Amino acid sequence: MKYNNPWVVYWNKDNIWSRSTFWRRQMEVFVRLTADVMDYNANDKVLDFGCGSGNFAEITADKIGSILCADMSENYVSICANKFSEVANVSVVRVNPDLSDLTSLGSGFTKVICFSVMHYFPDLDYVTRFIKDVQQIAVPGTKLLIGDIGNNNRTWIDNFRALTFTLREGMFVDALKLIARIWLVDPNYRKIKQGGDSYLSIPDTYLMELGAELGVKVTNVETQLTVNANYKHVLIEY
Repeated sequence: MKYNNPWVVYWNKDNIWSRSTFWRRQMEVFVRLTADVMDYNANDKVLDFGCGSGNFAEITADKIGSILCADMSENYVSICANKFSEVANVSVVRVNPDLSDLTSLGSGFTKVICFSVMHYFPDLDYVTRFIKDVQQIAVPGTKLLIGDIGNNNRTWIDNFRALTFTLREGMFVDALKLIARIWLVDPNYRKIKQGGDSYLSIPDTYLMELGAELGVKVTNVETQLTVNANYKHVLIEY
């Protein structure tokens, strides 16, 4: 299974998201809004798949038994390795883009986070492979939270909801700074985004149907958890 995607090249290099105060703040809000559902605790063994620059681990390490930060990007793995070099309960690993080593990351994971990642997957077969592989390294009752599943459809209502979200959560100024940096500093991001269908289209019923096939519970989280009002969030319980 190959992963030929322009986003892989983009994330593997230094980019504006690595040091984004807005994206760090967004993760803080996401963790807070999902705290009741995920119930992170000292007994948890958590896999953060697509960890990026490690925002999730930075925010939750003091509440969780152990966290494995996993990413395909050498850039992000390097950032996280330096950031958590002296944090005993956080480890970092680079995973192969073809998912060939996902099931070798260990076992006994009680929670899995996949935040703002799935829409970068190359196809639906890859989505299926990921969810099946997570089942192999999970324990009964493990929760997989797939947050911020992107799509290419945004309406003016979504833009309005995004604006009100940033104002309500105190993210408005950071959002403006990020938009300015996208336009002034990072033309590669805009180029990929404007290059047609930049995100994988995941049908609304796909994960539900896959869950029924695997015998796991799939729940659509209806609450707006991020600035991306048109994005979806799904909880899978193994």
